[in-house]
Amino acid sequence: MSDTDSVERTLDLAWELLEAQPTHPKIPELALQVLAAQPERSSASMVLAYHRESCGDPDEARRLYVGITARRDSQFIWAARSLRRLAFAEHDHAEALRWAHTVLAETQEDWDDWMKLGSAQALAGEHEDGWRRLDEAVALCARTAPGALPKALGRRAEYLMESLAPPERFIAAAEEAIRVDAADSWIAMMLGWSYLVQYRFDDAEQLGLRLLREDPTDDLAQSLVGSAREMLRIVDKAQAQDISLDDIRGTGTIELAWRQLRDQKLGIDLASALAALDAVLPADLRAALRPGISVGDLAEGDKVGSMVAEDMVSWHDGQRPGSGALWGLDEPFRLMSAAEIIAMDAAIDADQAGHPEWPENELWEQVMTDDDGAYLVAVAFGALVKRRPGVPDEPVAESMADWIWDRVAGFGGRDPRPAPLKTDPLPPLTGVIVTMCAALGAPEDSPAYAELRRLFPGSTVRRSELVPDEPSADGVYIEALDGLVTRVSVDVGVCPDADRLISGLDLGGHRGSVDAYVRAHGAVPHDSWVNRANGEATVVYDFAGNRLGLTWADGSIARIYVTGA
Repeated sequence: MSDTDSVERTLDLAWELLEAQPTHPKIPELALQVLAAQPERSSASMVLAYHRESCGDPDEARRLYVGITARRDSQFIWAARSLRRLAFAEHDHAEALRWAHTVLAETQEDWDDWMKLGSAQALAGEHEDGWRRLDEAVALCARTAPGALPKALGRRAEYLMESLAPPERFIAAAEEAIRVDAADSWIAMMLGWSYLVQYRFDDAEQLGLRLLREDPTDDLAQSLVGSAREMLRIVDKAQAQDISLDDIRGTGTIELAWRQLRDQKLGIDLASALAALDAVLPADLRAALRPGISVGDLAEGDKVGSMVAEDMVSWHDGQRPGSGALWGLDEPFRLMSAAEIIAMDAAIDADQAGHPEWPENELWEQVMTDDDGAYLVAVAFGALVKRRPGVPDEPVAESMADWIWDRVAGFGGRDPRPAPLKTDPLPPLTGVIVTMCAALGAPEDSPAYAELRRLFPGSTVRRSELVPDEPSADGVYIEALDGLVTRVSVDVGVCPDADRLISGLDLGGHRGSVDAYVRAHGAVPHDSWVNRANGEATVVYDFAGNRLGLTWADGSIARIYVTGA
């Protein structure tokens, strides 16, 4: 056997062993034999790099991959993909995006390369471009590799979740993935919780029951079914108990559960953040923190909040008073102990009138104090705010986990969170809705009424509120009594001018986003109900001295109306 044949045989053996047992100690020996005879042999360097990566040595693997890319030979594309993979694994979103572009500069035929680019773009903050790229990758797969389409659909749903896509966007992708591959239990589980966030309780229950038939011991599926059924019971008893969907929505409980489950899956939850913080805590701060406690050891009847406070005191049961400056922030907030939280809760309960900033009908958990009357508090939807007597709450972070991750990054640790979604400033709620409100109570010869008829030229005018409902050609009704306008309603699905009416509102999104939009512009929830006959949900707001009503059907706005208060 010639020397060349011997080298080829050794390299083939190294590849075969790598495929069978990637951490086998014989692999580097074989690869180094090849490199000793042919130092320029990039395929042997790839074997060695794959082996080091499999053994948990990403730094050495990276060094080898970078060396291979410098040669620009036949192994370049594989080394570049490997560097992209390492960057993804280490949550280095900018580096992953750089190598994703590098790969596609060499070849544009593989749908998975385009999928990886879309994921990297979204994680790095190019959300809309990245999500559009994911859709394009699915279409490319359907054209070029139809047999892999179930895999591509599942990947798209997974990458949407990883890049913090809103539930409504994830739902559409997940439903399509589940239709072609019902066996993907992780996507199905996240889809079920997404249904809860959109208040699709029946859909969530049915999906959870299907998952339980496949695995009756699945705790998450049991929790999903239990949560869905509890929400259905609340809806059924809403009027008797004086509990509305808006009351439920205002607590943020469902949205918080969705976020916690998602963040746990992505490794960016509070527990992961605290573990990462432990690795980078400065020595003086570590010394000021007390050992953690088990909440099970608290005295009977004593408790701290389960939203975040339990996790915080389990990590460290408070911090030495006066040491808040050790966090390196402008304001010296320090961790509170379980005993401090319990004592403060008892004082508030004993004198609710003397603590108006701590309302008993709202969700809140104090976790930090500046020892001078100000607190960092977790509130509805998991948001972290600063609370001081006589001053409105000030936003601090989207969650306690986000606050901790900010500290991790500030102390030099790696921050694995995807780039946050960009939110544009909300424009004023003006235009057609304001014109509708202005016309209420106005006579038919008023400028406001004339403007209303100009905006909706084909609208049906009812001269009395007692006239039975009749179809309207363009879905717009103006109701008048004794010559004065009393109500204006628009059927969004029929009205040709509805786009102007709902300008700025996300008709395709879940009702929560619309609710937040109108609240941000001064609308205050007044009442809500669900029509059990057709599933329509209506929320009524006090707005500009009148009532603004929004009705949803199948997750989208079906009707908008204004009427006098």
